Amino acid sequence: MEKAAEKMRQRIVPILVFLVSFSVVLHSEVPEIEKLWFEGLEPFRLEGFISPDVCGRCHGDIYDMWDGSMHASALDDPLFRAATKLFIKDASNPGELADSEHCIACHTPIAYRSGQIKGSSDDYSKADEVTGRAISCDMCHSINEIVRPGNASFNTDPGQGEDDPGVKRGPHDDAESMYHESAYSVLHTSSEICGTCHNATHLWYMTKLEGTYDEWYYSPYNSADPERRVTCQDCHMRQSPGKPSTGVTERPDYPGTSSEMGEERPHIYRHSVVGANAFITEKLGHPEKALLARERLQNAALLEVLPPGPEKSISDITVRVKNEGAGHMLPTGVTEFRQMWLEVTVSDSKGRTVFTSGTIDSKGDLSENTCVFQTVFGDSQGNPTLNVAKASRMLYDHRIHPKGYLDETFHFKKPCKRPLTIKAELKYRSIIPSVAAMLLGDDTIDVPVITMTSIEKKVE
Repeated sequence: MEKAAEKMRQRIVPILVFLVSFSVVLHSEVPEIEKLWFEGLEPFRLEGFISPDVCGRCHGDIYDMWDGSMHASALDDPLFRAATKLFIKDASNPGELADSEHCIACHTPIAYRSGQIKGSSDDYSKADEVTGRAISCDMCHSINEIVRPGNASFNTDPGQGEDDPGVKRGPHDDAESMYHESAYSVLHTSSEICGTCHNATHLWYMTKLEGTYDEWYYSPYNSADPERRVTCQDCHMRQSPGKPSTGVTERPDYPGTSSEMGEERPHIYRHSVVGANAFITEKLGHPEKALLARERLQNAALLEVLPPGPEKSISDITVRVKNEGAGHMLPTGVTEFRQMWLEVTVSDSKGRTVFTSGTIDSKGDLSENTCVFQTVFGDSQGNPTLNVAKASRMLYDHRIHPKGYLDETFHFKKPCKRPLTIKAELKYRSIIPSVAAMLLGDDTIDVPVITMTSIEKKVE
């Protein structure tokens, strides 16, 4: 009963926090909104944190996994830099301005919370060898409290710098180090630590801008049964080349040591923390990380071609897209920028194409009849917007729940010789090419298109 009550409390509290917050926002000015979101958060001591290069002297293998990852590159990401500058430039009221300033809270927490970089309007070049490395070793392993899920709402307890590094928290209760103190942290084995940044809510409109943690929290993966429970770390921190570690693959242990002279353990978490971005990692010179992202995408979904029912004609083709591998929505994150879509080709018995959908033209744009899985935000007037600072509402959300599916039916009337051959491919790219060209000022950018899965079937 106690466990059930605690589980219920964990589910209800975030909802209550949201409702109370929303009530306050309706009757507040911008300073009060900022006060609400920063309540309980402590300033970071910039001088207390150490460079990842220091950590790499003993934790070489882990450092190599992390280096070049999207966590390490969160501030260097050129799309993030360009987008946040555009967001704040186009903000049209104080609430939107306050939210757009807050974007860097997750992309360089130490710089933001210490005041080194005051917001998105500030100069990103102020970041140093510690803060410029974004989601770094010391930043994560100094976290000692989650104040609320989302918007980088956590506190840290670093040491006094390189000469006195303080306590580093992690998943082992018997870790010993000659350099720093070590402490076991149940937080570092839970999805909650990921949810601090992988949940983002607009500071003014209260629109959920990113809900990856919530999507997992209310999914079958967040089971009360420890044997069935799959955390963020169980997928994203178990991947290695050839072993994508998703809901449809094995999620193996990796025996080894976490430091040069550390104790041999049955499992050491992989710190590449791979997601779906195969574009920026390659662009920043880390093709090995891009390959891991491709392998993850190629083990996230399954396709079926459903036979036409008695009420349907042969010109009605239904493709089922199943989210079998991702512990959150497919796709997730800032899906107004990303594209996941179905490319469908139907050919007759003589091999002639009688129907297509989801093709790409010479400019890199998708055909008008394409089935795209994504979200679309609207501004305060209800117009679609890519600027998350102006996102006052969600206009459209067409994505696939974890362990769920969506059926997409395609219609065509062109006369054709049977049997028909239906080929369906689920494809993905990290950003819409025209948006990438606009942000980076380069019309020659080639955004890779990744085929996540495909199926071919004859219909008699």
